[in-house]
Amino acid sequence: MRYRGPVSASILSHLDAQAISEQAQRESRNREVHLPPVSVYRWWARRTLAVTGALLDAAAAHLGRVPRVMDPFAGGGVIPFAAVARGWPVVAGDLNPWAAWGLETALSLPAPEAVQANLARLHRRASQLLAAAYRTELGGQPAQVAHTMRVAVAACTGCGEVARLFPHALLTLLRRRDRGGQEAARAWLACPSGHLFLGDASGVQPCPRCARPTDPSAAYLPRRQVRCLSCGHSERLEARAGAGWRWEVVLIDRVQGGKRTISPPTPAEIRQADGPRWRPRRALGPIPAGRETRVLRRHGFRTWGALYPRRQRVVLEGLLQLAESDAERAAILGVTEMAGLLSRWDRYYLKSFEGMAGHRFNFTTLPVEPNVWGVARAGRGTLRRRMRAMEKAAAWLAAQPAADVSVSCADAADLSAEAVDLILTDPPYFDDVQYDELSWPLRAWAGLPAAPLAGQAVADPSAPDDYAATLRRIFAALRGRLGPDGRLVFSYANRAPAAWLALLGALEDTGFVGVGYAIVHSENEQDHSKRGVRAHHNDLILDLVPTGHPDASEALYRPTIQAGAVEQDFLRLAGEAVLRIGRQPWRVALQQQLAGHAFTSL
Repeated sequence: MRYRGPVSASILSHLDAQAISEQAQRESRNREVHLPPVSVYRWWARRTLAVTGALLDAAAAHLGRVPRVMDPFAGGGVIPFAAVARGWPVVAGDLNPWAAWGLETALSLPAPEAVQANLARLHRRASQLLAAAYRTELGGQPAQVAHTMRVAVAACTGCGEVARLFPHALLTLLRRRDRGGQEAARAWLACPSGHLFLGDASGVQPCPRCARPTDPSAAYLPRRQVRCLSCGHSERLEARAGAGWRWEVVLIDRVQGGKRTISPPTPAEIRQADGPRWRPRRALGPIPAGRETRVLRRHGFRTWGALYPRRQRVVLEGLLQLAESDAERAAILGVTEMAGLLSRWDRYYLKSFEGMAGHRFNFTTLPVEPNVWGVARAGRGTLRRRMRAMEKAAAWLAAQPAADVSVSCADAADLSAEAVDLILTDPPYFDDVQYDELSWPLRAWAGLPAAPLAGQAVADPSAPDDYAATLRRIFAALRGRLGPDGRLVFSYANRAPAAWLALLGALEDTGFVGVGYAIVHSENEQDHSKRGVRAHHNDLILDLVPTGHPDASEALYRPTIQAGAVEQDFLRLAGEAVLRIGRQPWRVALQQQLAGHAFTSL
């Protein structure tokens, strides 16, 4: 590590923020390569090992010893993993049972050879089930079904006309657009009447069946509105859902050796996908009302099982029954986020996305069911790929020094531990991500408690004061966990002035004062969930100590801010307010500065 500037009261004075940001920017584009254990279980907000590791090293340099570390919002586990990489003692906890179970599983993986052997054994035992589910033919030769695409079919509430509800005219290219070649523009298209045909993605053409002009760039369901071609009645998709709909298999993606084709299903493939042999046995429970689940409930989904085609459910159930270790179960449970009636198809790159991609539950009228096991040339999020990733995670873990790690499923305020030197954490960012709701289907499959969590530090717009009250309760408890020279360090980012007012107010009310702040790169700005939206790409790192701490009266640490950087200037205002809490008035000025800032309204 390169140190910069004079050492102050803050551990952040030991950081080279520019170098760390450059490392974090590279890491955030492929987190699994830099920290393989994060692929063991799904979490929706993870900081980088580059930043986390630098903060741990800075704390050790400032204290002059290896600190005992606590992370009360362990979530995706990056902080415990960073401590493990150093052989340091760490206490980790999370209120969410999915996070706690996933982290404990990731930290106790078997040897990589055992993971590989388990994969082979599981495949042997499941071979008949997988063959029944996905074996097909291509040109008279054996092949595998890689993906099955379905379209929603429903009747107009005005006239009763039944129609296929394709979201776009262009359903899928035959070849990834970055591969080029003679078939670069060949695509499966849907005409306005819902007829499917093989055409050209580069221009308008008539439907071979009804002659209607078909524009490949057309969107048929703008703002989730559908217009009936027969009577002209326009209505929301949720109205059609209320009348009930079915899911019709329309395209099959097949793989045979080095060959991949996409075309309409054969009668045998339709029976294979939706035939009577697929009878799920597990009841996954109802979908509770929530902020993120509203989109599911509005469109007719009432149970978690309803998000999955029956074939996908039966295959998942069979694999879970055959699994013999938590590592295998974690890999299988990970596949459940590829819900076959939610997962979206990337028509330009020929791949599927998770049913909760972008930190939201998706809804599409052209969902895709992946082959649960996966095939060699196609398939994201399959068991095959997850077990390979787990093998890498096991190899990473085996290469680390022995460390004293404790993982608990507990409220941050109730996490029991002896006094610690450093509470390093990444608390929920106001109402940005509904971690509890997004974990519900995973918890239902895992057999973990799936009831809404009480006491989580996530804001509810209907009760804005509860967020600040929850933070006060947690920060008061965390202060009691700190040793004589202990400190609280965490990252935070949000555009909402209310988030910062609640956070800083809770810190002040519980007797914390700021001794420094830093701004570092935190997110992959090229990620599909970050492009074109009002998203932060930087974090504000806060260094706080209890009132009366030896460092509280020493020189405070401020970073150098790049001129013209709007987001950094926004975070600077929040950082300066952090240095004023417990010392001088800050609330009115901060509210005015953030509310009127250009970054707030971008």
